[in-house]
Amino acid sequence: MSETPRIKKGPEREYVLDEDPEIGEETNKGNRYTDCETQPENEAGDMKEKSVEDTDKKEVDTEKKAKSKKRLKKHGTKNLADLLSRKNNILQAMEKQMEKVEQDLNLKEDKMLRMAAEFENYKKRTRREWELHQKRANADLLTDILGVLDDFGRAFESAEDTEDRFFSGIRMIHNQLLDVLAKAGLTEIDAEHKEFDPQFHEAMGESESDEIEPGKVLYIVQNGYLLNDQLLRPARVIVVKEKNGPQSAPDASENLE
Repeated sequence: MSETPRIKKGPEREYVLDEDPEIGEETNKGNRYTDCETQPENEAGDMKEKSVEDTDKKEVDTEKKAKSKKRLKKHGTKNLADLLSRKNNILQAMEKQMEKVEQDLNLKEDKMLRMAAEFENYKKRTRREWELHQKRANADLLTDILGVLDDFGRAFESAEDTEDRFFSGIRMIHNQLLDVLAKAGLTEIDAEHKEFDPQFHEAMGESESDEIEPGKVLYIVQNGYLLNDQLLRPARVIVVKEKNGPQSAPDASENLE
């Protein structure tokens, strides 16, 4: 059996021609040459058409890409501008809101400071009023007690026997009462033989004296008292006057009568 002749065409394809016993060798040879010449021409045409199509396709793709980029650039720029505008609007709104919040905080802080100052002033005012009320209450009470002290003084002046034990007991009670009143802030005004002071002394009359200078207190008619350095009752006194001078107040002897 004879081998089938093969004719190679190109690096990848090959064409096989079978010998037909009914056809002569020349015919087969002609067929062999016809195939060898026709096939390369067809393949070259196909490759050329394919190359043209690929080139056209690339150009179309390039044009589409360019248009797409242009569209994206146009829309992207517009979108970016919109985003920036919206961002600026949001920032401005936030700044306004922050300014409003800051103003509200400042107003509330000022209000709290004013309230704190008012409350502090209220406490001070209440404390002062309470202290004043307490002083007035103490003053009213001590004013009533001063009458008792005056009675003690008159009893001591009229006593005949100052060495009596009963008198000594009364004197002790009087001193204890003075100590208690001193703790409450009561002090006696020292007026005897002092310069007359209308702020603390009340002149009940005038009298001449060879021992005391004019204008000074000769003696005390009624003791005066201070409560916490404030005048509770002035001391009623007789003031020394100039000899042979005009009498501006009743004489001491007349007051004693």
